[in-house]
Amino acid sequence: MFTSLAEVRIGELARFLSVFATAGAAMRRKHGSTGARVFAAGEGRVFVLIDWPSEEAFLAFRADPEVPATMASGGTLAPPSFTALEFVASFPA
Repeated sequence: MFTSLAEVRIGELARFLSVFATAGAAMRRKHGSTGARVFAAGEGRVFVLIDWPSEEAFLAFRADPEVPATMASGGTLAPPSFTALEFVASFPA
């Protein structure tokens, strides 16, 4: 599994989530995403973890020319900053 972490500046959380859950979900599914989690980090900023079957699927999503317009429709204020993450371990509480 491959996970990307996106830091996104947004205008309004409700608008962002509405598009992320609909048109954004369709774009992620188109490229094979297996799920996503959104974390609010104060006013105007979210962190998004998106799971992909491979780094290639993530790169295809990033290269899709429709993705920036979809993100903009959700009220993003700038392109997200992406970090690639590789899952290495999980531990019980």
